[in-house]
Amino acid sequence: MNALIIEDEDNSRSVLTTLIDQYCPQVQILGYASDAREAVEKIRSIKPNLVFMDIELPYGNAFDILSKLKEINFHIVFTTAYDSYAIRAIKTGAIDYLLKPIDYNELKNAIQKIEANIEEKQKNINIEQLINVFSKHIYVNNLALPTMDGFSFIKFEEIIRIAADGNYCKIFCMNNRVYTITKQIHEIEGKLPPEAFFRIHNSHIINLMHVKEYVKGRGGYVVMVDGSNVDVSFRRKDDFLDRLS
Repeated sequence: MNALIIEDEDNSRSVLTTLIDQYCPQVQILGYASDAREAVEKIRSIKPNLVFMDIELPYGNAFDILSKLKEINFHIVFTTAYDSYAIRAIKTGAIDYLLKPIDYNELKNAIQKIEANIEEKQKNINIEQLINVFSKHIYVNNLALPTMDGFSFIKFEEIIRIAADGNYCKIFCMNNRVYTITKQIHEIEGKLPPEAFFRIHNSHIINLMHVKEYVKGRGGYVVMVDGSNVDVSFRRKDDFLDRLS
């Protein structure tokens, strides 16, 4: 199979390439694209029969790419940091997805599914499902923060934790960035993907991707990647441990 990888993050692109080389020798990577514009050009020029496609990209998303193609005659495997209902709804037939960080067994299973001689008619049906799903559920990978001049956007994966502070919230992000906004924590909670974030205390929401350690106790506490310790509410402890497992 001749493949194209559409991914804007260098590390994710490198990891996927390494996994393909090690565990899927039947897949030959013909090229890469790092944004939606380049992706359309590369698909047209390379003509791959397999495309690994990130959802959110510079200059557009996966739906923008597919809508610009006259013909979709390749298999699609999505790579995404967040499991969403929209993606889960199209996990059928020739369409699959890999949740970052990518597990090599899931990668092998996705390739084996594509190799299983899927009929062309079935593939076309799935592509139509894909277009419909993306038309109705625009995949958002950012949290919009109001500013004096408009909005700033933070990618969900960059958020480590969110702490309530009265009528304000502090959003702690990678690279020691902290944002303070005039919203209560329950307002922000409703805008976060529930698959990735968990409210472990009345005053704290954490990104499960950035939990470094859990320390036992009545409720216990978590150590985040930025070195911060966050208490786990005793009332929420069991649900939290279920999510971790």
